[in-house]
Amino acid sequence: MFNNSGILFLFLSILFFSSCRKEGGQVVSVVKDNYTIQEQKTLGEELDAVYQSELSILSEDAYPDAYEYVATLYNMIVHTPSVELRDSLDWQVRIIADDSKYQIFVSPSGIMYLTTGLLKQLDAENQLVSLMAHGVYYLESGAAFDLVKQKNDPLEVGKVVLGETSTKVGDMANTLLFAAFSEDIVQEADDFEVDLLCPFKYNTTGLIDVYSNIEIHSSLSQTMPWNSKRAANIALISQGCGVDDSLFVERYEQFKASNLPE
Repeated sequence: MFNNSGILFLFLSILFFSSCRKEGGQVVSVVKDNYTIQEQKTLGEELDAVYQSELSILSEDAYPDAYEYVATLYNMIVHTPSVELRDSLDWQVRIIADDSKYQIFVSPSGIMYLTTGLLKQLDAENQLVSLMAHGVYYLESGAAFDLVKQKNDPLEVGKVVLGETSTKVGDMANTLLFAAFSEDIVQEADDFEVDLLCPFKYNTTGLIDVYSNIEIHSSLSQTMPWNSKRAANIALISQGCGVDDSLFVERYEQFKASNLPE
């Protein structure tokens, strides 16, 4: 007969092995409820390899001023007390040379991707930093990784995390390009964005202006749903944050005119 500790050990053993799939006697995948930051980063690095090979990434050497501008804003957001993972991820920016798309998304590695189409359609710096803060929240909260896990075969995600080869990495990469975050997660990101940016004296209603742009609205809404509830919430919690003219329009217009490819 088993004593209590023996029963517990047996249960944990069954639970562990039921979450694994074996081939040739070797564990090639594992499903867990919670993955470490390093494991999430490992998945992100595999997705980055897909993006690097399939997307037209602007060269940093060819466009150093463009990268310096967006990276400075990104690092400003990341290196605040609100971001607990500021020293744990690879916080970089990649600009995608595509004027026809208005996209911004993050990889669980910490890398943020923005299209030239989006950058050219935005009107002010406060709009860009608001969108960037959203991306930081999806990494800080683990929402980006969770979305990949929810929308794909957990066993395949486990493979990638363990360093195994998966034929589904492309599907996982597309998840962050096309799958939508839940309305609750998006509103949490709104709250995070306003709290984070308010001390910088930015006008934190930038997202209201972003979604008012018809060209951008339909594209962003695919991954970050927009509704009147979000707009009202942002307007409410933004009271007292920045002044009406703290949009940094002139600085952003100079960036667009001088630093982006025509």
